[in-house]
Amino acid sequence: MSLMKSSTAAWAGAAALVPYAVMKTYWAFGGTAGKPAGDLAAQLEVNGAPEVLVWLERHGLDFTVVAALVGVLLLAALVLPWGARLPRWSLLVPGWAGALGLTPYGLATMVAAPLGFTVGDAEGWSWWVGVVGGLAFAGLGAALGVCSLSYQRRTRRGADLTPSAVRPGV
Repeated sequence: MSLMKSSTAAWAGAAALVPYAVMKTYWAFGGTAGKPAGDLAAQLEVNGAPEVLVWLERHGLDFTVVAALVGVLLLAALVLPWGARLPRWSLLVPGWAGALGLTPYGLATMVAAPLGFTVGDAEGWSWWVGVVGGLAFAGLGAALGVCSLSYQRRTRRGADLTPSAVRPGV
């Protein structure tokens, strides 16, 4: 798999997060469409969520936004030259874990949400929130899979790691 294809996959994975980022930004500025009524931070606190998650929610963020940003950074590291300087395991372990966890979860969420199925205490959320979130998770997961495979092949022992192999045209 070429670096060009994995770069395209990285961009596609980041683009899949755009509707999710728009939705989360709208909520951070006080929007309520799609959300259940009530204080989500208080619900997290009652359910025993870690303090950092409650703090993030109280400040207009939730941990999935932070995780999505980390995912985009991981995509960049998997395709940009500076990522080849990092220990392979530090990118491949989270890359493959993200691919194997996020892709099926996102796909299942996109199918289940419009049909009225929920996971856990997802009661009160609009069906389209599941579709937007599922698209983001599946898109990021699939991109992580493509980019992890490319990175794994490009950085394996014996692979040509000259600048022209890492960055075409150099």
